[in-house]
Amino acid sequence: MKIVWADSHELHCIALAHYLELNAEELGMACIKVVPVFTFARAIEELTRDPPPDFVFLDLDLDDAPRGARTLEQLQAHNRHNVPVAAWMTHGHIDDQAVETIRTCLGDHAAQGILVGRNDHRHTLNGLRRILAGDLWIPDAVLRRLTCTRLDERMRNPHGLSPREWEVARRIGRGLSGKEIARELDISPGHVRQVSCAIYDKLGVRNRTEAAIRVNELAEKEVEKCAG
Repeated sequence: MKIVWADSHELHCIALAHYLELNAEELGMACIKVVPVFTFARAIEELTRDPPPDFVFLDLDLDDAPRGARTLEQLQAHNRHNVPVAAWMTHGHIDDQAVETIRTCLGDHAAQGILVGRNDHRHTLNGLRRILAGDLWIPDAVLRRLTCTRLDERMRNPHGLSPREWEVARRIGRGLSGKEIARELDISPGHVRQVSCAIYDKLGVRNRTEAAIRVNELAEKEVEKCAG
């Protein structure tokens, strides 16, 4: 199997290529040839060769330009052989922007999988194994964030809660204290108490424990709808 690994971090790219070639059997392959490339232009050059590679792993910030899903979109425009491509998000921080990038890569640009971060080699190798086996692989942490984001969209105003009230309610459901919620949302503990009282009133509950139960019931119902 020939793999093109496109990564702007040259030392990491070369080291990983060497490791994959030496440990092909661990990844379920008899033999792996990895071509490390460090620029978008070289990635296109390798992708359009005849015969083409069997797989491409693409750093979405290739050329040190944080173009995100646009990088994959541009690569796929040259992918006349329909070579499978997995996206590589090297920064590893899954915020709202990263979630949207991942969804765009998977939904609009046919990414075969998502790898996140450079430091957790165990998860990276597990993802590689699954992707090379033909699975559409997404790390658990990314899946959880995607699910939470989807629930947030579907439950933007449950029981008339405002966006801020729902942010606090979600964290009450996770069992966070008032101080922990204040730190996480960068608001004052007093504001958390005020918002919590409004949540109790709208949900028809008397305290934090009942609110947590109710919030989790609402979330579970939405999970069932998503699964259905």
